[in-house]
Amino acid sequence: MKKILRHLALIGLLLISTRALAQDPNFYVFLCLGQSNMEGFPGIPEEDKGPVDPRFQVLAAVDFPELKRTKGNWYPANPPLSRPVAGLSPADFFGRALVAKLPTHIKVGVVNVAVGGCKIALFEKDAVPEYLANAPEWMKPMLAAYDGNPYQRLLEMAKLAQKSGVIKGILLHQGESNSGEADWPAKVRGVYENLLQELNLKADEVPLIAGEMVPADQNGKCAGMNPIIGTLPALIPTAHVVPSAGCAGMPDQLHFSPAGYRELGRRYAETILPFRGLPSPEPVANTAPVVPGSNPLFRDAFTADPAPLVVGDTLYLYVGHDEARGEQMFNITEWLCYSTKDMLHWTAHGSLLKPTDFKWATGEAWASQVVEKNGKFYFYTTVQHGEPYVGKSIGVAVGDSPLGPFKDARGTALVRDDTTPSDKPWNDIDPTVFIDDDGSAYLAWGNPYLYFAKLKPNMTEIDGEIRRIELPYYTEGPWLHKRGELYYLTYAAFAHQGKWEKICYATAPKITGPWTYRGILVDQTKRSYTIHPGIVEFKGRSYLFYHTADLVLNGEEGGLGRRSVTVEHLEYYPDGTMKPVLQTAGGVSVSPSE
Repeated sequence: MKKILRHLALIGLLLISTRALAQDPNFYVFLCLGQSNMEGFPGIPEEDKGPVDPRFQVLAAVDFPELKRTKGNWYPANPPLSRPVAGLSPADFFGRALVAKLPTHIKVGVVNVAVGGCKIALFEKDAVPEYLANAPEWMKPMLAAYDGNPYQRLLEMAKLAQKSGVIKGILLHQGESNSGEADWPAKVRGVYENLLQELNLKADEVPLIAGEMVPADQNGKCAGMNPIIGTLPALIPTAHVVPSAGCAGMPDQLHFSPAGYRELGRRYAETILPFRGLPSPEPVANTAPVVPGSNPLFRDAFTADPAPLVVGDTLYLYVGHDEARGEQMFNITEWLCYSTKDMLHWTAHGSLLKPTDFKWATGEAWASQVVEKNGKFYFYTTVQHGEPYVGKSIGVAVGDSPLGPFKDARGTALVRDDTTPSDKPWNDIDPTVFIDDDGSAYLAWGNPYLYFAKLKPNMTEIDGEIRRIELPYYTEGPWLHKRGELYYLTYAAFAHQGKWEKICYATAPKITGPWTYRGILVDQTKRSYTIHPGIVEFKGRSYLFYHTADLVLNGEEGGLGRRSVTVEHLEYYPDGTMKPVLQTAGGVSVSPSE
């Protein structure tokens, strides 16, 4: 009996010890690597010395005798974070901004291993030995702080951090020493993939966040590296780029000033938050109290594929009416319209158009868009064509007001399946129309191929050739818009890579391109496999509409064919790139800064 009791006691102690060492799922850990800007440029203003929120922690990668920090232990993340002689870095303000946005039960930890002046080779697993052997004399004291191998120290500390928390992302700021090298992105991909493999991490759960160099607007000596950094998302699906435009630099034109680090660090946090931050909104019953401007926007019907249009002081939103039941995939029977003058209170206008309003169509009211030109309103739609051109087609109806009535403007489809021959009978879907400043109109559409064509002035005929635009991870749902001198092409992506759709975008100096891929704007939703963007500026603010499946209507839960339109504030960085958008329940009922 005594042996049994001792045995049970030993088991109990082991269980207690296991629990004590178990990962805390609410402790978000981020690995930080790079060169001098990530290491921390010397000099810490009094206002930045702390103390920081104790929920923001740093795992000491070296000993800090004066701060009484010992390698391998967690401490409040007062600067410096990497080594005793370092200063501020983006990681400082990344962590501070992140804990300020996250719920109070979540902690943030960083592991910062960076070496001033190093090339990316210092973190390339196979290149490390040769790089260390040929390192310049001035770098050797910095390398010595990591026992001569910063890459191994990063792995060692990362594995230690995994005993305490969950690695949620990898933050990179490096490139000055590789400035102009076109193969740098491929090397970064190797570093990223090796870290994931060594630490048994999944790319979809641990994104790479890479920051730009001191920008051209600060006369950055390595600003020419920023376009190369910008190619990372096209090469690495889970990579995101943090723009540096407007972030103040030091006189040496290589390092950021404290103000620059504050802003850049906040941008790192803004970039990671929509992907590995707050939990997704929960389902909302149509009987629940409605806060004006909150999501889902409409509680009277399942709605999808939002397309906004501003006419005077009113915003009209055209949506598909989802009526699928049970396991039915899609049953979209008509297009509805809602309008608002303040983004908070909406008026339902009911059904404006149905597929059967086109005599040649048989049904399926897929994505649409309405545009205005010369006092006429053109309603571009996706419908199913009847015999002999069976397949998805694009029709156009016309009306004298944003609320119609609308009638078939052609009597035939604008685009049929034989217009764009391919192996996909559904490829002619999701039209978006953009009217440029000179009055020229353009049409883009398609899944899985993205087609683009100019429209004739009558808006009902294609003018010239149809061409294809190649964009990374493109699936469907394109949306064209312009802001300032920059054109934007936003679209649903990743379905053809076997993933739930996310919203991505590209920019161009002209509507005809060339298009530069910018990365993911909105992550996948929690309950809808599809997603569909619609972007508009209204009364001085920009908005992004899309759909989720968060509405529970009369007891029936949302799903693939029962979606619900939502809206979020949309903001831009000084260089015109769009800030990643966080999915919220509050929608536009709260200001963008809240």
